[in-house]
Amino acid sequence: MIAVLAIVAVACGAPPTAAPPVIQTVVVPVVQTGAPVVQTVVAAQTVVVQQTTAPQVVTATAAPKPTGEPDTTAVTVAATWGGGERDAFQKVLDAFTAKTKIPVIYESIRTNMGGILRTRVAAGSPPDVVMSPRPGEVLDFARAGNLIPLEKLVPKAEVEKAFNKGYLDLATLDGVPYGFVFKANSKSTFWYRPASLKALGATEPKTLDELFVIADKYKAAGKTPFATGAKDGWVLTDYLENLLIRNMGPEAYNDLFVTHKVKWTDPAVKKSLTEFAKFFAPDYQVGGTQGALGTGFADSIGLVFGPSPKAEMFYEGGFVGVIATTDTNKNLKPGEDINFFEFPASDPAFGGVVGGGDVAIAFRDTPEVQAFMQFLVSKEAADVFATTNTISPNKQIDATKFPSVLARNEYQQIADAKVFVFDGSDLAPSALGGDFLFTQLQKLVENPADVDKIAEELEKFAATAY
Repeated sequence: MIAVLAIVAVACGAPPTAAPPVIQTVVVPVVQTGAPVVQTVVAAQTVVVQQTTAPQVVTATAAPKPTGEPDTTAVTVAATWGGGERDAFQKVLDAFTAKTKIPVIYESIRTNMGGILRTRVAAGSPPDVVMSPRPGEVLDFARAGNLIPLEKLVPKAEVEKAFNKGYLDLATLDGVPYGFVFKANSKSTFWYRPASLKALGATEPKTLDELFVIADKYKAAGKTPFATGAKDGWVLTDYLENLLIRNMGPEAYNDLFVTHKVKWTDPAVKKSLTEFAKFFAPDYQVGGTQGALGTGFADSIGLVFGPSPKAEMFYEGGFVGVIATTDTNKNLKPGEDINFFEFPASDPAFGGVVGGGDVAIAFRDTPEVQAFMQFLVSKEAADVFATTNTISPNKQIDATKFPSVLARNEYQQIADAKVFVFDGSDLAPSALGGDFLFTQLQKLVENPADVDKIAEELEKFAATAY
């Protein structure tokens, strides 16, 4: 059974007083730098939410109502997804409308979703359904009595057939589930080139010790083991989070990032910082320490998977597979030229997958919303999502539906995980989890012997951040 840890992000302040949002029907033009694209936008709306700051603008597109069908109320759904993620979800929405004849209006809220939702709840006009990327905000809405209990919308047996308990626990308050993780991604994927590993006479490592043995073999062969975009500090926090969950377990991980019951000077944290620094030992990174610190995330992928690779292995999340095969090197063959193993274990007593996800919750209880939530729980919806290489932790998925072996492998990793935790730095107070943690880890990359000093600086700052 998967044990998924609910990391709480506390919502900031009370929502500003606002008048009802202004809704107007418009035709949304498509602006781009290349050749123009002709699109037909049906029942497009721009929803302007009044706030004390500059207004946030979100777009919404409704599926056309089939001719001759009985009148039904459209379901409004909001998420942060745009671009390819929006397109993938639209396929799920289209499948729902085709099956039920119920139209759906999708709103893409790219920034400050929590603030916008609080404003709209206060005004009495929230979306019917929301895909929230922040479990803490989900629990805040549940505490305030804004959400519909999941069992009022979907039969309990259907929910339990689709999701392991942990994916419900993230949206459970006082024993009552209010939602489920509909979309999930792993950040515990360590990427490599299979032919390179085979030529070295090595196999996928299961432990950090085995990984560093492989790194030393690459060095002995005159090759550089790793490439890292350390110029982007968030990459370094992802390294550290994977080490922390493998050294302290989910409860302590939660108490470090969210409640600060565990201090940054804790022995397990210092062990993780020490292991983190080891990835940046001499000759382990392309260009050494300064090469890593001077390279951004996007450019670092090409150092391993570009046409002329300079390193052999690369750590970052499941999204690397898409970027590497579409933007970095379109000649890569998934599973043959690029693959991943799970971030290796440190303490055998602990383990798990670090990742992110989006929780489906409902603000209204109508027959249409019930039908929509029941569809999201279904195997049919999960399989449609899978055809776009988008991952749901729904255990009913037919894994052969994923066109890419990389997406198929990532789904299996998530499905098999005994522990799944959210990205800790994202859910810690932003002052700590953002620039300060970024900068301290960059300092540690440059001075790997400064573990005690960095731990003390982080603890000193954390004492003021909570």
